[in-house]
Amino acid sequence: MPPKNKKNRSKKMGKGKLKTAIQSLMEGEDDMKTAIHGAFEKLDTDGSGFLEKDELYEALNELLGADDDEVAIPKKRFDKFFEKMDKGDDEHEGKISEKEFTKRARGLFKQMQETEDDDDDD
Repeated sequence: MPPKNKKNRSKKMGKGKLKTAIQSLMEGEDDMKTAIHGAFEKLDTDGSGFLEKDELYEALNELLGADDDEVAIPKKRFDKFFEKMDKGDDEHEGKISEKEFTKRARGLFKQMQETEDDDDDD
């Protein structure tokens, strides 16, 4: 029998991959607003001004290096992630506005900056 915590470990890995993917889009930018806007534009592959569920799923999988027939992010993990991202605005249910994305991505940008600051201290 597999260890009980194996399922939890896989969930954490999935969540970490999502954070890593979004943070990688913000690398190289010192200004949070610029970094988040740039990441949103890269993920908005159809230029609609919104991140639709399928669009974001495909973009993140591609960013993580998944081939056409592969998946880097488990669908269930992504569905939970997308649901959290889409909570802020009932008006655009099923797609994420740049405003919603910005709210959620601020924490990721701050974590990224803190990590860089810690690296500078070494």
